[in-house]
Amino acid sequence: MLLTQNQLDAFHRDGFILVEDLFDSEEITVALNDMEQIFYGKSYAEYLKELDKTGIADSVEPTVTNVVAHYGDTEYGRAQFPTGFDALDCLIENDAYLDVFAQCLGTNDVSYCNAHLFMRSGPTDKRHPEHPWQGYHPDHGTNTFLPLSHAVGSFDYINSGVYLHDVDDDCAPMHVIPGSHRQAADVLLRGGLDDIRKVPEFTEPIPTSAKAGTALFYSSYLIHAAVPFKNKLKQRAFWTLSMARGDTSRWTKLANPWSGPEQQFFQPFWKKTTPRVRTLFGWPEVGHAFYTETTLKGISHRFPNMDLSPYRV
Repeated sequence: MLLTQNQLDAFHRDGFILVEDLFDSEEITVALNDMEQIFYGKSYAEYLKELDKTGIADSVEPTVTNVVAHYGDTEYGRAQFPTGFDALDCLIENDAYLDVFAQCLGTNDVSYCNAHLFMRSGPTDKRHPEHPWQGYHPDHGTNTFLPLSHAVGSFDYINSGVYLHDVDDDCAPMHVIPGSHRQAADVLLRGGLDDIRKVPEFTEPIPTSAKAGTALFYSSYLIHAAVPFKNKLKQRAFWTLSMARGDTSRWTKLANPWSGPEQQFFQPFWKKTTPRVRTLFGWPEVGHAFYTETTLKGISHRFPNMDLSPYRV
């Protein structure tokens, strides 16, 4: 599934695009169930039943449930990738999803930046500003020390959020300012984003409401904000992934998040995932001169039971 030229033009003009039906309902349902177990230790429906009975809303964090033991302390209900839950970790293997990243970035040489689970829960959520003109920001600084550039499409990266359930207007959808990715560098130099009413070139923010199975793609330069839940009994569960151009990725991501002691948690993922996904993390592509009998033997020693047949072409 590829974007039409009109869709791609809209992405470059607005700085974001919602692509429906990238994921089927069955895989999304299983992924949501697993994410709820990670954050609540139970389903969200069960969590609400307990809340109704006790009036106590427990903190929504993986460190409370300990379902994924290798996560450290997290803020705002975030957890990193991989989770060890196949239904969540395999979302990255969706070829149509990766194709959209490649189109938005303008290259097939795509490099992983980061991924995490992002859960907001109506009963406990405080992740929003006091006033609707506050809290707007670009995500770019999450992965790089460098400031924003006018070279949009080269030195920004692409964020995405996979909708694991329907996100209606009362479900705290992220609000975005269309076209702000091309204005943000100058706006930030003028003094920041404390009050978007003082930025005359900005258009009105709009909600990114969408159905389950949709993926939101947006530039790391795009100005956006969280908003409060209108319905406090709802949640917003996102599986998020960020990708950069391979030729500029060393400037758009701080470090390899799978280095050092975290490698042990990637070992099972490397064994099971696809050759295409491995290239996102720096593995040479199938057919590369790196793959010789010597290196393939080395890979088999380090990753026993990995299917190496694609690399023997």
